[in-house]
Amino acid sequence: MDKLTALGKWLYAAAFFVFGIQHFMYANFVATLIPGWLPWHLFWAVFVGIAFILAAVSIVINKYTRLSSLLLATLLALFILLIHIPNLSAKLQNAQSWARALQDLTIMGTALLISGQANLQLPGKYLFAIPLVFLAMQHFTHAAFVTAKVPAWFPAVEVWDYIIGLVIIVMVAGIISNRYLGAPALMLAVLLLAFALLYHVPLLAANLYNGQQWTAAMLDAAIAGGAFVVAGLPAIYYKNLNMATK
Repeated sequence: MDKLTALGKWLYAAAFFVFGIQHFMYANFVATLIPGWLPWHLFWAVFVGIAFILAAVSIVINKYTRLSSLLLATLLALFILLIHIPNLSAKLQNAQSWARALQDLTIMGTALLISGQANLQLPGKYLFAIPLVFLAMQHFTHAAFVTAKVPAWFPAVEVWDYIIGLVIIVMVAGIISNRYLGAPALMLAVLLLAFALLYHVPLLAANLYNGQQWTAAMLDAAIAGGAFVVAGLPAIYYKNLNMATK
């Protein structure tokens, strides 16, 4: 289980290290995402980039992990409150805006899990898992940006779209129900990582300097990392949780 947790943390940390670098590479663009009423947009873009890199390093070297992951979760919560909610209120029907907000909720849940804070493990797991149900449902609507992640060389791409959405929902149901220990989370992690590699690696190999592709790849890596972290939760966690719910 420790190996699964370590793999999940490394995937998660790698994603935020890349996000941090992107904040420097594309600082002027990132500054446009800062709420208009906040001063010093460029400063905040760089500050968040530094915070991401420090959090990633802290998680990898396993020093001050509780503090850094809690601060990271707080930062992601601020993104949801200050950026995603205003965007969604203006574009309520925009499926891609919903997807980004849900992805940030999921990786926020992972940060709570990585913190190791006992009273945050249950809310962290739910914050990780529940948004994935809504993300999986986008596979049934064949949202273009979701269906595109099924490799084009797969036969019957739309059928695979349904299958992937259904499998994710079933695995998430297993995670939420606390049954079969970490097996559903492990299967989910393998599925997410496999499709991330099949989809993103060829595209990045064709254009290594595509910033948007790197962002999408790292978001998928962070979510897959979260699934490995959930899979690595010790058996005693599930035993205590099931006893508490009886």
